[in-house]
Amino acid sequence: MKQIEVSTYGIFPEDCRENTWKLRQMLDQLREEEGIQIIFEPGTYHFYPDYAVEKLLYISNHDEDTIKRIAFDLTGFQHLVIRGEETQFLFHTDVIPFYLHACEDITIEGVKIDYVRPGYSEGKIRELKPQRMVVEIDPTEYPYEIFNGRLYFRGENFFNEMTYGCLEMDGKRHAPVCQGHDIGFNRPYPWSYGAVFDELEPGVVEIRLLGDKEFLKTSQVGNNLIFRHHARTHPAFYVTYSKDIVLQDIVLYHCVGMAVIAQFSENLTMRRFDVRRHPEKKRIFTATADGFHLIYCRGKIQIQDCLLENQLDDPLNVHGIYGRIHKIISEREVMVELVEGMQKGVPLGKKGEQFRIIDNETMLEIETVRLEEHQMLNGDYQYMKFDRPVTEWKESFVVENTDYVPDVLVEGCTFQNNRARGLLLTSAGDVLVRKNVFKTAGSAILIEGDSNYWFESGATRHIVVEQNQFIDCAYVPDWGNAPIQVSPSAKKYVQGQRYHKYLELRDNEFYCFDDRILWAQNIEEIHMSGNKIFQTDTFPPMEGERFYLDGVLKFEEK
Repeated sequence: MKQIEVSTYGIFPEDCRENTWKLRQMLDQLREEEGIQIIFEPGTYHFYPDYAVEKLLYISNHDEDTIKRIAFDLTGFQHLVIRGEETQFLFHTDVIPFYLHACEDITIEGVKIDYVRPGYSEGKIRELKPQRMVVEIDPTEYPYEIFNGRLYFRGENFFNEMTYGCLEMDGKRHAPVCQGHDIGFNRPYPWSYGAVFDELEPGVVEIRLLGDKEFLKTSQVGNNLIFRHHARTHPAFYVTYSKDIVLQDIVLYHCVGMAVIAQFSENLTMRRFDVRRHPEKKRIFTATADGFHLIYCRGKIQIQDCLLENQLDDPLNVHGIYGRIHKIISEREVMVELVEGMQKGVPLGKKGEQFRIIDNETMLEIETVRLEEHQMLNGDYQYMKFDRPVTEWKESFVVENTDYVPDVLVEGCTFQNNRARGLLLTSAGDVLVRKNVFKTAGSAILIEGDSNYWFESGATRHIVVEQNQFIDCAYVPDWGNAPIQVSPSAKKYVQGQRYHKYLELRDNEFYCFDDRILWAQNIEEIHMSGNKIFQTDTFPPMEGERFYLDGVLKFEEK
């Protein structure tokens, strides 16, 4: 491969606003070349949004489908390696570090990624009463201001009120508090707290609740509060319509979105890709949302030897999208709606691709058809014409693209101290989860599928979970009923048929503070063998059976 050192393009490891402009020029010059290796020499490179590429992007499971600025716009590149050598990239909000669209055979390796001013802030609880909390906030790290009793945080390119919510983290474990949950302030929702903020002295803020609501019983002095005041808008890696992508030997300390989100892509490898707390800054949070989120991907997904910790949502979510039939035009034509707000603007497929028509109540297949015509009308609706008539459908049924089904391997990873669950696995391919360590506040493995709320598809066929360690999982009820949970959202069963097919749990070690191991419904077969269970006293026991089974056609334990 032809090697190119970025210094020849005037890109240097320094705090320089022109780095983004020079990077843009370099990529534009090299875009049509194949078989090149771009080398970043040791040091810290700063990238500002000032001279960055702008594009209107509809990024699934993120907020605000608006024009985004991009540092590394790799659109159209093929056979490219970007390699760092003891290299750190420091980004300045708001900018997407890497955008890979219509790419093939791309490797990015050997870099550490962080933001100068993170999109979230944090504080430590100093005093606590039922309706009063005093929090210490470092105004240098997390600049804030209070106007008319409302708390605002300032960033390089943002000034946001603290309305998205807070998450309390145990001050000793650096993980979500046991039996806690998210709280929000001054939002028009029943679960939100009316609150007044006041600065008692520089770096010390008082929060007083209004009405009769009180702070959680799980709150304690010495715990940390994560202030979630920035929308999830800018993932670190956004991959679309690409193939053979390798992200390896990467450390991500922070991004204002997911670490990696991929849509309609094939063959993705994340190897030694860590989402971890910064060793010096020691923020209690890392990414502001999921670790790896893969939507309508296919081929082979390989996640190996990664550490994902303290991100503010699940380490891995693999799924498709259910589009709801909004209007039936004819036996072959429908208007389809993207219902969930974070899926707006995502096209569900292309001409020639195969779709299933799904009854939203049973979540079972009605018909399989091919897409003959497709038109995106806007971010909410798309027109679809299929290759043959469908007579049994009705409005409220959903459609699912089945041309994008990946096989998934998750091996040798550690998932710990994050908000929510562990691995969300809804792929009809072969899924193998092997030799990992789970320390998750919610369910470590969640096999779901939902045609009525999140609209994340689809039905699984064959999942094997073997030789893993599950350590004190499912200690926050909002995020799971047991370490292993199978819970599609079907409203009723059909005799002899189930949504999910086969799950095998073998040779795993469960370290549990109570009886719960498995909570499962609406699956044909579950086989358990060679698993070992060890009792701990880490948390107070919660009510629940060792094996809760509802609508499971065959269950076998050895």
